[in-house]
Amino acid sequence: MLCLATALAAVPVATAGAAGAAAAATCPDKSGTVKVGMSYFGSVGAAVEGIGAEEQGALVPADQAIVDGYNRGIDALNDAGGLNGCQVEGVFFNFSASASDYNAQSQKECAAFTQDEKVVAVYTTAFETKVAIDCYAKAKVPAFVLGTNYPPSCADQKAYPGIVYTPGSVYTCRFASFIKLWDDAGLFPEDANVGIVTMDDGSGQGPFLADKVWGAQLKKMKIPVTSFKYTGSINSAAFSDVNAALGNAVLQFKAAGVNVVLFTPAGGQGPAAFMPQASTQNFSPNYGVNTSDGLVIAAALGGAGLKKGIAVSWTFQDIPLSDQQALPANSSIEECASWSTPSTRTLTGASGACDFFNILKAGFEGAKKMDAPSLYKGISALGTSFISSTTYDGATKFAKGRTDGASKAMMLEFDPTTKTWVPINGKLVDLP
Repeated sequence: MLCLATALAAVPVATAGAAGAAAAATCPDKSGTVKVGMSYFGSVGAAVEGIGAEEQGALVPADQAIVDGYNRGIDALNDAGGLNGCQVEGVFFNFSASASDYNAQSQKECAAFTQDEKVVAVYTTAFETKVAIDCYAKAKVPAFVLGTNYPPSCADQKAYPGIVYTPGSVYTCRFASFIKLWDDAGLFPEDANVGIVTMDDGSGQGPFLADKVWGAQLKKMKIPVTSFKYTGSINSAAFSDVNAALGNAVLQFKAAGVNVVLFTPAGGQGPAAFMPQASTQNFSPNYGVNTSDGLVIAAALGGAGLKKGIAVSWTFQDIPLSDQQALPANSSIEECASWSTPSTRTLTGASGACDFFNILKAGFEGAKKMDAPSLYKGISALGTSFISSTTYDGATKFAKGRTDGASKAMMLEFDPTTKTWVPINGKLVDLP
């Protein structure tokens, strides 16, 4: 399930950038215009009934507000010269959160963007599954994924070079460093007994992370491990199945003496279903989490029973606004703020949509064609020069074969009093 709080914070943004340079470019497309596809998810409240619909609904803008924001971002981009001299037209897809089949919705979205509208890139923020990733790869249309029902895997990055991007995120093949980061921050007590809530989305990445990476590392530390596997939701009705499954996980972990719980990536699905039920069972383990777990949602839904939690965070939207305001200035945010709807939860100007527009602008600059290989070449050459509007200090790192851009993290600890995640020491750590 989509990490709602991160995905929809201050969506309506774009940046003016270097208007003079963009205006001087001549669009490689004879029409002078290119299209970008952008999804959003409608009717979210009904879809998440039973796993905190009321709390999540408060974080979700209305459907039309999202589309209006996308349009303002595109207008700003066009005012600054567009993409490589091409004016940009937005194409939007309402991915219904209450759909009976997310695979079918994913296929429908891909067909609309790639076959009907011939877009040059897509920005997916809804409940897209692996069907969408495979479809965009077949159509050779770059997909910028914000962190959805199916988190793109390292295998996807390798199999589809230049197609799958997560500019402000981290693929699971880079999660190996988390055990040491959590350990250094004091997550594991001397008598640690770890339970791993493992989402199986069919790709194998969740079980591999739980068993072969984290599990193997913990066993070397002489820490016993119990893994509980469940199937991620593929339609709105499946949320209740996830809830029931993780209720069983609570009972199993409690019986096994587990005192530390970790989650493999599931867009917040695991913590949203597990933590509230653990609280009602008077089960209060330490929690090791990260940005992909939807930290704001985890705090909102599971805060009552969350006594100790340590998080590996690569987006500052995980921390309170007061702490965000104390961070160093970020030029992308400052530019994007001119076009953004003010937010009371995150810095105005920070969003995945802003990063989408900005990285397309940087990647296509000077390209002779507006196609996937040209964009891949441009983004691979960015190195550490791209400034994200969502990562700490704007830090990113791109290279050939590396399309997940987040390169720095901050360790956070849960504050039971304020029910927020706050920096432990304010220092950034490298994410290998």
